[in-house]
Amino acid sequence: MKAQLLFLILISFAAGIADAQVSSGKSQSKKITFKKENTAAIHELPDLIIKEEKFVDEDQNKIINANEDCYISFVVENIGKGVAQNVLARASIKDNAKMGITFEELIELGDMGGDNRKEVMIPIQGKLNTEDGYVEFLIEVLESRGFDAFPLEFKIETRKFAEPNVVLADAVFSTEDGGNIKLNYPINLKVLVQNIGEGHARDVKVKFELPGTNCIFLGENDDYSFDYLNSGETKELDFLFTATRRYTESMIPVAVEMAESYGRYAKDTLMYVGLEENLTAKNQVVITGKPTAATTIEMASLTSDVDKNIPVVFTSKPFRYALIIGNEDYSRYQRGLNDESNVEFARNDASIFKEYAMKIFGVEEKNLFFLTDATAGEMEQKIDLISKLAAKSGQEAEILFYYAGHGLPDETSKEPYIIPVDVSGSNLNSAIKLADVYKSFSETGAQRITVFLDACFSGGGRDAGLLAARGVKVKPREEMVSGNMVVFSASSGEQSSLPYRNEQHGMFTYFLLKKLQETKGNITYGRLADFVKNQVSIESLRINSKEQDPTVQVSLTVNVFWEDWEIN
Repeated sequence: MKAQLLFLILISFAAGIADAQVSSGKSQSKKITFKKENTAAIHELPDLIIKEEKFVDEDQNKIINANEDCYISFVVENIGKGVAQNVLARASIKDNAKMGITFEELIELGDMGGDNRKEVMIPIQGKLNTEDGYVEFLIEVLESRGFDAFPLEFKIETRKFAEPNVVLADAVFSTEDGGNIKLNYPINLKVLVQNIGEGHARDVKVKFELPGTNCIFLGENDDYSFDYLNSGETKELDFLFTATRRYTESMIPVAVEMAESYGRYAKDTLMYVGLEENLTAKNQVVITGKPTAATTIEMASLTSDVDKNIPVVFTSKPFRYALIIGNEDYSRYQRGLNDESNVEFARNDASIFKEYAMKIFGVEEKNLFFLTDATAGEMEQKIDLISKLAAKSGQEAEILFYYAGHGLPDETSKEPYIIPVDVSGSNLNSAIKLADVYKSFSETGAQRITVFLDACFSGGGRDAGLLAARGVKVKPREEMVSGNMVVFSASSGEQSSLPYRNEQHGMFTYFLLKKLQETKGNITYGRLADFVKNQVSIESLRINSKEQDPTVQVSLTVNVFWEDWEIN
């Protein structure tokens, strides 16, 4: 009986253990299921990449200049499914050679879930002690558990400090229509501000001031600012003002104050314009200043190099008479003509030749007659006047005649005419025959007659009208030239007389003046003719892609010795 009881107890105990095991098995099964889910999550790993990298600098030359702010930017993207924990962007420089620059070394990005992206910007500053060379950045994106991105390398050029030099490169005063300054009438000052230093100028400021009393600013702006003025770069500025009738001085001062970020590389300028000064018209002022390479910086200019530094030869020629004409604006005087019918730069040609006539040819101002945009009546009167003056001066007289403008031939006879601004190309009745001009001059008996024609004389029939090039095209006939006369013509045959736009002159006039400037007038007619013919022939092809071959026509009287004539 005891044995049976003991057996039942053992069976009951075993059953309890079994139940306990079953219960424990269920619990264990649940735990196993949980662990499988946790393992799956662990296997969803982050995957960091660096993309869209770029380097940006202030002046956009892709160089870290001294004292310049720049940055490297890129995107960090987690293309994995897992979370990237405690992500850091770290920048360093190889070999610890900082080349005089500073930068942000660590940027915290925090946790980044799957398919997440963040843009990173690493500021870089070039300092004044930045050296010439290259700096090699190593960009790393680090994750706390080691799931780092592949590193990125940047090699960037560095450049040492170069000083800017902001100056007033050129200035031109003008009025609306040209002529003398008048009180109570607008005066325009056009200036070129240029950085002629090797370094870039930042935060450039230009301000115009009128120190004199009773001087009034008229324009919209009297101060200007630029974030950057690169090496060699120019800026064209205008300042409109006047002096009232209360103004008592003979000169009007204008101050131009300039500054840049360093406070030491800009120069103020004070200039004056006289009340009796004869100014060009506003529409004649043409800008030619252009940015130039830092290694070959040239001073920019509002005018050509031949317009400045004109030599003065202190030899007056009391019996040398000059008539200088520049006909440019035909559209103003004739209905139906557009601006393309005008003769580009003719007024400027004549105006500057006038200066050479006085300073190099020695023409006294009282013997010089100057016309721009001349009508038929004005031209005829002055041709007659200069002829009479020369005739009354006898054999000592000399005549200097310069003309820039349109010319046209008679359709039937092919005789060339010079065209006043009020004469239509379709009706030459009031035009001036070139033969009549030569005849009028030669009959004076002057010992020397010199003619410069920056025009051409062929034309393309009446349908062509006044051509948009510098006039039209026919070489003067030999029989037209008589007396002691030499004629320098800008072109020959069917060619056009073309402009030299960068110099704001006719091609022929520019090289004529250039040689006179270089030699200070100490040159013979023969050498001058050779130079002008050679230079114009070459440069016209190079610049205008058209042939232009100047000619020299001489009378039989001087055919043997004209080449030995001297300018002064």
